[in-house]
Amino acid sequence: MRWNKPNLRSSLHGLLGRDAPASTAWVRNQDLEDIRYAMIQSLAGLSGSDVARMNMRLRYAGDIEALWYLRSDLLAVLTPLRGEALAHATLAQLTLLFQGQLPRALGGASKPTHL
Repeated sequence: MRWNKPNLRSSLHGLLGRDAPASTAWVRNQDLEDIRYAMIQSLAGLSGSDVARMNMRLRYAGDIEALWYLRSDLLAVLTPLRGEALAHATLAQLTLLFQGQLPRALGGASKPTHL
């Protein structure tokens, strides 16, 4: 008796190179999405091709490390549109959101605990 009996659905998923429907690999970390949302919101009210490109890069960043590295590009987009002081203040606020989310190799410290 075969334990993993193939059927039409699993065969189609195999042909398409997809995981089985029971896979939860698509579920995203809520903290990741909160950071992504905050970064996208920092572009609210701005327009232009650089803003649109940055918005797409933020939307399609695959993980927390990708968002971390996009901070400098976001700063480069915000600086000419909002001014250097406001752009740096925005980046400082966004950087705080990454606490406890990054691997230690990237400077990820644990989240502060409140007693």
